[in-house]
Amino acid sequence: MDLLTVNGLYKRYAGKQALDGVNMSLGSGQIIGLLGPNGSGKTTLMKVIAGLLSPDYGEVTYPNGVRRGVASKGVVSFLPDEMRFPSWMKVSDAFGYFKANFPDYDEQKAAGMIKLLELVPDMSIKKTSKGMQERLALALTFSRTASLYLLDEPLGGIDPVGKMKVMQSIITTHVENSSILISTHLVRDVESLLDSVLFLRDGKIVFSGDCEGIRGQGKTVEESYLEVFAGV
Repeated sequence: MDLLTVNGLYKRYAGKQALDGVNMSLGSGQIIGLLGPNGSGKTTLMKVIAGLLSPDYGEVTYPNGVRRGVASKGVVSFLPDEMRFPSWMKVSDAFGYFKANFPDYDEQKAAGMIKLLELVPDMSIKKTSKGMQERLALALTFSRTASLYLLDEPLGGIDPVGKMKVMQSIITTHVENSSILISTHLVRDVESLLDSVLFLRDGKIVFSGDCEGIRGQGKTVEESYLEVFAGV
C-alpha cells in the first residue's frame, strides 16, 4: 500500500520549469533517497509535498486519502535545508514551540533526540555552531509522530561525527508504519540507509528502483547515480 502518491506535478517559477510532470509513489516503512544534482528540483518537490508551495498542476495524495492542504501538514514532518530560529531562543524554547504547535509532538521522542544528538537544552541557539543548529532542526523534525518525514539536505553542513549522529537518528526514528524521504546529492553518505531511490533531473524522475535490485546488478547506488548523471 502506498503511503504517498504524486501525479502529474508541474511547478514553474523564476522563469524555470522546476517540476516537469513528476509521478511517484512512496511505500510505508521505507527510507527513500531523492537524489540529484543541485538545481534538479529536489527542494521544490519537497516543499510541494510539505504544503509550503502550491503546484501549477498535479495532485499529491497522502495516507488515508488525505489531500494536500491543512490536513496534510498533520501527517508530514519537514526538515528544510535551513531552519531559522529567533535570536532569543534557547534549545528548550525551540522544543517548546514545537510542543505548542504540533499535536503529534512526542515528549519521549524529543528527549531521545536531545540525548542522541547531544543537544544542551539551556544553550542559546545563536551561540551554537551551524552543525549543531542542523542537529537541532533534525531533532525537532523527529520529535513529531508523523507518517512521512521529509529531510532536505540533512547532512550539508555537518562534520563527520555529526553525520554519524544524524544517520543514527534516522535509523532510530525509522518505524514500520512511517517513511523517510531524504533529498541529497551526497549519495555515498546516505547509501547505506536507503531502501529505494528516485533520481531527479531537470524536474523529472529519470530513474526509480530498490537498492537491493541495484546491488544485485553488481553496482552501488553511487555508481548507478554516476551512470545517469555523469555518463560514467
